[in-house]
Amino acid sequence: MKNVIIINSPIYWNKTEEQEEYLPPLGLGYIATYLEIRGFGVEIIDCVKQRLGVEDVIKVISDKKPDYVGINIFTQNYQLVKTIIEGISNFCICFIGGPVVKSIFEDILLWDMKNDLDIIIGEGEFIIPDILNDICKEQPLKVVGNKKIYKVDILSTYFPKDISSIHVNRKYLQNEIVTNHYGEREAAIITSRGCVFDCAFCGGAKSLNQDVSVRSRTENSVVIEINELITLYPEIRSIRILDDLFLKNEKSIDMANRIFRGFEQLSWRGMVHTISLIKSLNKIELLKDSKCKELFMGIETGAPELRKKINKLGSVEDIVNVATKILENGIDLKGYFIYGFPGETIDDCEKTYKLACDLMDISRIQPGVFRTSVFKYRPYHGTLLYKEIADKIGDIPECRHDEATGTAMGRSQFSFSSGNYSEVSDKLLNEFIEKTQNLMEYNNDRTDKKV
Repeated sequence: MKNVIIINSPIYWNKTEEQEEYLPPLGLGYIATYLEIRGFGVEIIDCVKQRLGVEDVIKVISDKKPDYVGINIFTQNYQLVKTIIEGISNFCICFIGGPVVKSIFEDILLWDMKNDLDIIIGEGEFIIPDILNDICKEQPLKVVGNKKIYKVDILSTYFPKDISSIHVNRKYLQNEIVTNHYGEREAAIITSRGCVFDCAFCGGAKSLNQDVSVRSRTENSVVIEINELITLYPEIRSIRILDDLFLKNEKSIDMANRIFRGFEQLSWRGMVHTISLIKSLNKIELLKDSKCKELFMGIETGAPELRKKINKLGSVEDIVNVATKILENGIDLKGYFIYGFPGETIDDCEKTYKLACDLMDISRIQPGVFRTSVFKYRPYHGTLLYKEIADKIGDIPECRHDEATGTAMGRSQFSFSSGNYSEVSDKLLNEFIEKTQNLMEYNNDRTDKKV
């Protein structure tokens, strides 16, 4: 039996003791599942969960001597993954994937490595087993030396058209159950792929991914997976839905209500977009009925002109109306904010901070609790804003860990930077980030009391 190690790539150069928020690598779990079905022995090395650094990963590969090594890559750990792949001393065939690959594959072709490398653009669970078995039905998009590029889009034989039928063997997601901030044991699922929105800072933007389709799972397939989870893990009391489109319209709210009213022991948390709820405010009470405990909303900025520039749909008024309705129904809300967008001014930052404060004030008189999660903008490869910045200044600096914005507890893994492209100084940006993040301190005790 040929053996495969799949690596959830590290985010730090060195082994760390950071104890931060963790989400299981479900995408790698799908790939591992279908490799096993096709006769491979598979192991996932989760560097985020195990806090491994670059040298730790290279040593694991050297000690285990697998036939194949797969790894994911992101903008913020490009150099780490490059160092790992180039540093493998034993013979093995490597493969690499992740959403950012479609934008950086030309750079990967320049990596100096002795082993063969298969570069996968798109979703890999169906094509990777055939590539490794040397029976791939499609020719590489490009071959350069010992590197091959494969693309899985809507025209590909290997494109997962029906994601309701895709199964993940949870054994590959070792220790996947986490304790959420309510103290509940929680499992995570994905119910859709693709995105209908076109945010200029996001690699999943609709205009950048016209070669794939948006797909949602059936209600029955979600129920089946939740039943599997509570059979495997009887202690779980919460489900976290990781994708953006579970609550995309009125019908999906009705579906969520039907699904979770069937699981008396479970509450749930999930992402939501302002646009998805602004026309369905009267439906939000159904979410409460279904034991929805918390929703996550990408607010980003409170500056109207900046919202237009980054293609963020929904007005500030929409955000306030939706947030108010969520909170008054006793559902908690976590708002994501970003400071430092290209061209952002101090006035823009002030408007964002004011919006965060307004939402916190609303929360103080409602049963629902509002939390903030705040980031410094960083340009991701391939996004609309990345291209705008690169056209203006040329090469964008390497993404590095930013200690200045990572001092708060639980924030280090999100604090990376590759420059400041706003009209605000680093010092002021960091001050806005810190004071917006600190707004949630008032509500921490309220959250604890709701458990």
